[in-house]
Amino acid sequence: MLLKRVATAIAFLLCWSFATAQPADFIDLGKISEYDTVLRRLCYFTDYSKQRSIESIAPGEFVHPGEKFPVDKTRLDARYFMKLSVTNSSLQDTFWLYMGRAQHYIMYEYDSTTATMKALDNQFGSFSYPVFNKVPYAFFVVKKGTYKTFYIRADINFYNWHQFDPLILLPQEQTAFTFNHFVRPNRLYVYITIALLGIMFSMFAYTLTIFIQTLKTEYLYYSGAMFVFVVYFLLRLLNLFIFDDLYYFFYDFRYQVLQLSGNALILLFISSFFALRNKFPDLHKHFMILIVVQFIFLTISLPLTYTNRYNYIANIAFDTIRMIVLLYAACLISILTIRKKNKEIKYVATGAFIAILLSGTALYTDRWSEYDYHFFRHAGIPVLVFMLGILLQMLLFMQGLFYRARMQEAQRIRAVEKLQLENDRKELEKYKAIMDARDKERNRISQEIHDDIGSGLTSIRLLSEIAKAKSAEDDSKELEKISETSNILIDKMNEIIWTLNSRNDTLPNLVAYLRRLIVEYFEPTSFQLHITTPDTIPEIIVSGKIRRNILLSVKEALHNIVKHSQATQVSIQFTGGDFFSVSITDNGIGFNPSATLTYNNGLLNMKDRLSAVGGSCIISPYNGTSVILSVPLT
Repeated sequence: MLLKRVATAIAFLLCWSFATAQPADFIDLGKISEYDTVLRRLCYFTDYSKQRSIESIAPGEFVHPGEKFPVDKTRLDARYFMKLSVTNSSLQDTFWLYMGRAQHYIMYEYDSTTATMKALDNQFGSFSYPVFNKVPYAFFVVKKGTYKTFYIRADINFYNWHQFDPLILLPQEQTAFTFNHFVRPNRLYVYITIALLGIMFSMFAYTLTIFIQTLKTEYLYYSGAMFVFVVYFLLRLLNLFIFDDLYYFFYDFRYQVLQLSGNALILLFISSFFALRNKFPDLHKHFMILIVVQFIFLTISLPLTYTNRYNYIANIAFDTIRMIVLLYAACLISILTIRKKNKEIKYVATGAFIAILLSGTALYTDRWSEYDYHFFRHAGIPVLVFMLGILLQMLLFMQGLFYRARMQEAQRIRAVEKLQLENDRKELEKYKAIMDARDKERNRISQEIHDDIGSGLTSIRLLSEIAKAKSAEDDSKELEKISETSNILIDKMNEIIWTLNSRNDTLPNLVAYLRRLIVEYFEPTSFQLHITTPDTIPEIIVSGKIRRNILLSVKEALHNIVKHSQATQVSIQFTGGDFFSVSITDNGIGFNPSATLTYNNGLLNMKDRLSAVGGSCIISPYNGTSVILSVPLT
């Protein structure tokens, strides 16, 4: 029992001594539950002379970085060495080291017994579903209760220094690590970016479709700018899920070329939209100078950006030229706004100024701020601010395009209406000329009938009357027949002349003629006649065809009354409105339509004549006879 207590005490003392003897800069791998960052727990040595090797650096020359980032972005042309000192208090002995995206390095294991370093061939890629890509790792083994020191020779360059993010994880926790480290902190950023990209792509597709339909250059420049910015922001989003060094090698190239290309296309859009080449050639010249200066600067700055020595200076110069271009463009747009005061320029100017303000804010935040994974201090905030500025700008530009399209459509409609009115006027004049010519011809024909045939028939009648007075009684019957026939022909000729004469093509003339005809028709008879006419008769045009058909129908109805009705009273009523109606009523015996064919031919003629001009004939043969003749006036 005593021995057992002594053994327990010795074991406790050994554990306590092990814990207290652990060096301060050693990382206990047994305390890592999932993964742990080691960015500021590594010791670093920077060789600005680029002459030192890993073997020539004493352990005491490695220092902790403190709170600052261990890589000096202003002096990337140096060699970076790191020391990783670890111990292990757990049973697990295999761990993975993640150094960051696009990182190149060699890992050495220090053998304290021989004081030598051994380069490890321990780097590999492991596919992870949360990022749907291979993540680069290096594995190392540390047995329980042992201490090990690893040295790392990192190849830090202009394209990967900002991706340096060393951490240690447990192999079985890889999925949790990639989700919690890459996906989870960026979820809101990803959702917002995808939503904005969807809107921008829709705008690109819409304006490209309009360009294909109209071939207007402003739509080409607009859709081109939208496409460039969609690609730019899509690549910025893909930065979260890509680890390949070649992708990041072209990071600055994409960053600068796409931004300047987008700016140039926006300037070309404004110049084309407002036709600056023709209307404001001085402003067009400044816009072109601004575009050329950007690409000249790009050809000079881009090669410097791809050097470790001048990368930082080239990026500062690029951001500076961006701000200068934005401010210069703001001045040019302000001048254009003063010169061209309309609603289109207000949309474009407002969009441009919003984009300039938000782009400047994003540039300042991206260049001089520090970030962590809290969303409002997230590294993606400048991208979202810049993206929002571009989106609002292009939305207002599109509103300007829509406004112009609406105005042009309204002008086109007015031009079409004006042309239609002109064509209608010409057609009306042509129709009026035809009608005048027709009326003139009708008047000529009626005049010739009256002058030639009328005078001849009158002569025949007079001569027959004279001959009848001089002749014997035996010849008087034939001469009487000639005289009556002449009178009938003269009456019919007068009717034809009245129908042909265009001066009679009015409703008052029609009513007056029918009234005179009716009175003359019943004058030699014993019928009691009552005629009712409206107090006012509108001056409505009634064609000769309608006048003739209703005249013949009235005569047919009067003939039937005198011949068949056995009536003593006749009432005639004229009414006007949309239809002109003549109502003829007698107090005679009427007739049975199914029992007699006496009226059939005449009644059918009346109905046919009126239906030919869109009218109607309504006959009521009971309690006397009522005939209503109706023709349309409109």
